[in-house]
Amino acid sequence: MEGSQWKGSALCQTRCCVQRPETHQSGGIPHCFPQFGPGPMQQHGFARNVNWSITDSEVTEGDPTVTLELKDDSYSRSMWDFSFQALYKVVLHSTSLSTTLKIINTDDKPFSFTSALHTYFSASIAGVSVKGLKGSKTLNKDPDPKNPLEGKEERDEVTFPGFVDCVYLGAPSELTLDNGLGDKIVISNTNWSDAVLWNPHLQMEACYKDFVCVENAKIETVQLGPKESWVAEQKIELI
Repeated sequence: MEGSQWKGSALCQTRCCVQRPETHQSGGIPHCFPQFGPGPMQQHGFARNVNWSITDSEVTEGDPTVTLELKDDSYSRSMWDFSFQALYKVVLHSTSLSTTLKIINTDDKPFSFTSALHTYFSASIAGVSVKGLKGSKTLNKDPDPKNPLEGKEERDEVTFPGFVDCVYLGAPSELTLDNGLGDKIVISNTNWSDAVLWNPHLQMEACYKDFVCVENAKIETVQLGPKESWVAEQKIELI
C-alpha cells in the first residue's frame, strides 16, 4: 500500500517508479514497517510492498476518510514471525492531509519494531529547503550508510545541493518545507519522534530533481507486549 496521492501539487509519484515495479513504487507515502532502513529483513520492511485492505470509508463534513488494514500472513511471517494488526486512517481536507497509524500486537509474545512514513513531495530540488531542524542530533548516512556520522544540525534551513540521506533524532513536531515550486508545506506530527531527509541525487538521475522525501520516523525501537498498541499521527498542510 503506497499511500495517498493528495492534490498532485503536494505529494509526488516519481517517474523512477517504473524502474522497480517488482518491489515498490517511489511516491506517495510508503510505509516503512516493521523495520526502517537496512537490517535483518529487506530494506524498510515489508509493509510498503503489499496490498492493504479497506476496512472503512466515509465522508464527514465534506472530508473523505478511509481506513486501511494490514495483518500478518505467510509473506510477513517469512521475515518477521509475529502476529500483528496495522490500521492506517487517512483524512483528506481542503488544504491538508491527515494520517493516523496504529500498530497492535495481536500475538501472545512481545515484539519490537521501527517505522517511518517515507513521504515523497513534488519539488524542484534546487529550490528546496526545510526549516525547523536546527539543534537536532543527526545521523548522516553520506558517505557510508552503514556507518552514519553523528553530529548536530546547525543550519536554520536545510538545502539539497547533492545527495542527502540524514536522520534527525528527537526532531521537532513541526517542520516547514519549501518545495521550490512556490508552495510551503507544514508537516506536523504526534508521536513520530524523529525525521529523515532524503534525496538520492544522481543515484536516481532520471527523477531526483522532481521530488524530496521529508519523513516522519520512529528510529528508536518500539516495544509492544501482547494486546498493546502504538499510535502516531501526521498532518501535511499547504499554507
